[in-house]
Amino acid sequence: MSAPCREVAERDERIVSLLRALVRINTEHAAPAPGAPYGEGCARALDFALAECERLGFETRRLGEKVGWAETGARGPLAAFPVHLDVVPAGDGWTRDPYAAEVEDGVLYGRGCMDNKIGAAILMVLLAGYVGEDLPCRLRIIFGTDEETGMSDLREYVEAGEELPSMGFVPDAAFPVVRGEKARLHLRLSRTSDLSGLTLSGGTAANVVPSEAHATLPDGREISATGRSAHGSTPERGENAINALVARLVKELGPEAGCLDEVCRLLCADLTGAALGIDVPDEVFGHTSMNLGVLNVRDGALAAEVDVRCGTALGTTEAVSRVRAALGEAWQVEVAQEKPIHLVAEDDPCVQVLLGAYERVCGERGGCSVMAGGTYASLMPALVAFGPKLPGTHSGAHGVDEHVRLTDVSRAADIYCEAVRGIVGLAASLED
Repeated sequence: MSAPCREVAERDERIVSLLRALVRINTEHAAPAPGAPYGEGCARALDFALAECERLGFETRRLGEKVGWAETGARGPLAAFPVHLDVVPAGDGWTRDPYAAEVEDGVLYGRGCMDNKIGAAILMVLLAGYVGEDLPCRLRIIFGTDEETGMSDLREYVEAGEELPSMGFVPDAAFPVVRGEKARLHLRLSRTSDLSGLTLSGGTAANVVPSEAHATLPDGREISATGRSAHGSTPERGENAINALVARLVKELGPEAGCLDEVCRLLCADLTGAALGIDVPDEVFGHTSMNLGVLNVRDGALAAEVDVRCGTALGTTEAVSRVRAALGEAWQVEVAQEKPIHLVAEDDPCVQVLLGAYERVCGERGGCSVMAGGTYASLMPALVAFGPKLPGTHSGAHGVDEHVRLTDVSRAADIYCEAVRGIVGLAASLED
């Protein structure tokens, strides 16, 4: 094995070891504790990442209890790489322990291995190679712990007056470059239930397509439905168990379906929000997407959580207004979280650097896209999402048996290595 090959093999071994260590920390949000607003797992992962960066020679800083950063370089513009350590709930149906970080036949399995701990592991190892060098910019990894449930971590970073980067990328989507993200609304809907004696539960989070839903009828019968989990920003890739269960109940109960009929007609009828009047497509982002992620009926109350993603033709204020009008006065509509549209120009210099890095490593033309999903880039105007998912691959992020091939970890690391080199070169050109 030649020296360069040995170096790459050693690099990849360090990345995979670090990735497995991060996956083994269960960072699903849990009950808050002192120093741990999202549970002890998230706090432990943040402590681990910052301690590891200190060991590698980075300057580190922890901002409160939700976010921290590690940096190398002493001058020039800030290039940042925000990653998140929290994960969505693993849910049921896994064929392996979601937090054992097992490797089988060259594939690593575990919740968060792709979304988003792979980005953290790769960048920690790659940027450690720049520690101690005289750089024309500062390279900063930002570690968050609340990306999946509202981004209060990075909002706190911004509101605290921390420096915003002028270049960099968020490794939390797909290659080549995702330059735009739809606006997002996380809505909590509630009303009085007229379903005496019926209980129903389904889903774990607004931004996850639910794979299971269960109901108990007044006569004691139990009815369940199963589906296929997927990311809530792409509900068409999953099968919504709540939608299936509600449709079955409405058919079976007939005139006694009560408010479930409204749920079926308005929240389960489509994946674009058309029944609510919020599907207003545009040329850049296309149709609205909507996911009914959580539904609970018990003790005379109905509560639902819905994830809505929309483009430039429909503002979030107008979307909420239309939802309220469609549901009527019997419903309460609360905006739990809101995220604005994000869009970076295709000819942006850093975007061109990233596309060039992808093309040189992969040997194919790169291009820009937009998506319904949301990343930390939406809170940092100069950044775009860039990898780590390679074209044509499936990872099961937000679903069961989330996984990543070790060969894909290595290829993503190759692309990121070239990209960081290009960003440092871009910063150097600004000095001339």
